[in-house]
Amino acid sequence: MGKNSRYGFFAVLIILLIVLSPFIIDSSANIDVKLNSNFKDSGKDKVEVETENETSYRFFLSKLQGDFLYQFKLFKKAEEEDGRYVYRDLNGTEIVFTVKPELQNSIKREFKRYKLKYGAFVAIEPSTGKVLAAVSSIDYPDLTVKNGFVAASTFKIVTAAAALEKGISPSKKIVTRGHDDSCSPEVWFNSRYIIYRNMFHSFAYSSNPYFGVLGRLIGEDTLFKYAHAFGFNREDYNFPWGIIRKPLDDYDLALIAAGLGEVRVSPFHEALISATIENGGIMVMPSLIEEVKYKGKIIYKNDKPVIIGRVIKEKTAKIIKEMMINTVKFGTASGKKFFRRLRRYSFLTVGGKTGTLSQLNYPEGRCEWFTGFVENGDRKIAISSVAVNEARYYITGYDLSALAVLTMIREKYLFAQR
Repeated sequence: MGKNSRYGFFAVLIILLIVLSPFIIDSSANIDVKLNSNFKDSGKDKVEVETENETSYRFFLSKLQGDFLYQFKLFKKAEEEDGRYVYRDLNGTEIVFTVKPELQNSIKREFKRYKLKYGAFVAIEPSTGKVLAAVSSIDYPDLTVKNGFVAASTFKIVTAAAALEKGISPSKKIVTRGHDDSCSPEVWFNSRYIIYRNMFHSFAYSSNPYFGVLGRLIGEDTLFKYAHAFGFNREDYNFPWGIIRKPLDDYDLALIAAGLGEVRVSPFHEALISATIENGGIMVMPSLIEEVKYKGKIIYKNDKPVIIGRVIKEKTAKIIKEMMINTVKFGTASGKKFFRRLRRYSFLTVGGKTGTLSQLNYPEGRCEWFTGFVENGDRKIAISSVAVNEARYYITGYDLSALAVLTMIREKYLFAQR
């Protein structure tokens, strides 16, 4: 075939396509309409549609229950309605959240009152994992789920648990060196200034030398085993778990055990650690979801807690709980302004662990922690608070928790189950 003949053939083909294209398009359109009408009118197809919806909702519920940050994302879009936070989409899905608006709003007002620049507060029901409050001083990034805060001395909870599980008695005195607030392993292991300390005293006063020595005594494997059990370096549930780095040497291990090493954590994770202690050593999966409805019908209700697992023995949890109560009674939290006010309420039991360490990453400043619990009879709540303060500030991170507890008392939230 010659060159001109080939050009002629393609020209005829193009003309035919142009002429016939309206019929081809119209035919496709008719097929689409026919398929759509069958899809609507056939009873069989309705069942198929319902089955597809059911399958997609099973997937949706599975994702919702298994993805904490997805829950949190939807919670941030929720609106307050009749004393609840509710999220609705255009498809008829309605999600009711566990967070209590009256508590959330009261704590937000206190944040503004004390001009808190960088701070967060979280409250969790230990036995159910239900999140009762999650307040951040800024919306983006929301600090409650930020796992970049230095854990500081709150990590001593993990070190204490690991030592107790290994059989070290909380009343046994061990040789330590240096003052309680010393931050140098060189001093802890080589100073001539010798003090015999036990865990009861050292936990309440947050003794760095004691926990540094304890870290070397129990060893890296044991410490990291329990760090992982408490959630550090976990990746499941898309939860803002804490991060812990492997020690470089024995001195670095001592720093980590004392809460001075490279350990990062979020306010949510801190609250969960205290919830585990309050719950007798059993960790319950946190949840923001109360119930889910589809077109008015309840398709999920959060009435059965999901157990992550037993982290420590009940006996160990009981000892740590006692030491946390001592921290508030006469330890590092006892002299704080708002903790002193809590003494007026004899019906309350409050315990916790403080932590203080400067951090150089965002937000930069003095990172101040409190993680603990508050009880009134059967009413039990795990709490955590953090503030990163600069030279001038109006409230500490420790006092944020005490202030939140005072808010709960004022709101009568600690007097009865809601």
